[in-house]
Amino acid sequence: MNKEQLFEFHIRNNWFKISRYYNQIAAKYDMSFSWGFIMLNIEKEGTPSTSLGPKMGMEPTSLSRTLKNMEDKGYIERRMDPDDKRKSIVFLTDEGVELRKKARDVVIEFNQKLYSALPKTKVDAFFDIMQRIDVQLDKFLEEKNNEL
Repeated sequence: MNKEQLFEFHIRNNWFKISRYYNQIAAKYDMSFSWGFIMLNIEKEGTPSTSLGPKMGMEPTSLSRTLKNMEDKGYIERRMDPDDKRKSIVFLTDEGVELRKKARDVVIEFNQKLYSALPKTKVDAFFDIMQRIDVQLDKFLEEKNNEL
């Protein structure tokens, strides 16, 4: 099999291109793609920092460093969880809310460009295939967990 026949080659290759595209836009706002993605995952009522890592696919140390940098820039603030003092809840500041709106607009625009550039049948097939891959990956992971 050559690399063009591997699922992960195409997924990873396109993910890097998407990341590069978003990073180019984010740089205009003195931020990064991952910062925008984090902002899009912070709820209005706050989000536990521990739940951001799994959503982002980031390791705890990397997420912690990123949140610290975002906090230093004034985009987020962390508050102690009133029910569990060991946990922190992440909130967007007013500036963070404005940047979140920009990030949301960029994501919507990017997706609209793809929707208009591709035939609807191909888009539908893409989402169907990605959903099926997701189901298979869950099965593969469960099988591996059962082996351990």
